[in-house]
Amino acid sequence: MPRGAGHTRLEAMRQRLFRSVAALGVAAAVVAAIALPASAATPPPAFDFADCPALPEGADPARWRCEVLVSTGTLSFGHVRDLRLAPMRLTFAEGTLEGRYAQVFGALRAGPTTLPGLPGGTLRLAYGGYSDFEANADRKGEIALTAELAGRLLPGDCAIGTAREPIHSEIQQVGPTEVVSVDPPVLRFRSIDEQLAMPATTGCGGWGRVLDRRLGLPSESGRNTLEQDTLVALRPYG
Repeated sequence: MPRGAGHTRLEAMRQRLFRSVAALGVAAAVVAAIALPASAATPPPAFDFADCPALPEGADPARWRCEVLVSTGTLSFGHVRDLRLAPMRLTFAEGTLEGRYAQVFGALRAGPTTLPGLPGGTLRLAYGGYSDFEANADRKGEIALTAELAGRLLPGDCAIGTAREPIHSEIQQVGPTEVVSVDPPVLRFRSIDEQLAMPATTGCGGWGRVLDRRLGLPSESGRNTLEQDTLVALRPYG
């Protein structure tokens, strides 16, 4: 690549990726990935950055990046086992503000998943109003969710969990973080949450008790599992 503005921007992006994954203990993998010729790597999938949020007032774009997480996985709860979820796309921004770590939620978008035992019914995970993606020694991140239930006879606000009493998911990473691509920066990790509790349905009218019996709700913590395989794309703001 010729020297110039484009080269400088690429090197800056690579350095941001290096610092990010080095904190996760996989710096050696990044160095190896940088050394590989472009033809040796499988092209990473395309990512949609349309939901990247606006930065807080006073934020320096050079110190912020947008992250897009595309996840597939399975959810087991109550009487439902190994429900293969439709792909989910989670978008947020993180950086520093006034010298401290800060983050801004963007969006959570998921497709509907056919729900066994409910003819024509589907489940769709949605944002429950809270998230914290600053990883620590105890967890990779946490988020409040609701599971929207849809069907021909179900009211429009039928769901498992509400904004006031959401499904609280606190994920643990399983295995190392993989570097899928350095240019563009793409990472991959697997996670599990075996502690989430699933409340009874709400807003389902006369179908509430029927759904609770059929789905095995409420289902206490320790009886449910959310497993995910996630690709993460990084894009700097400045």
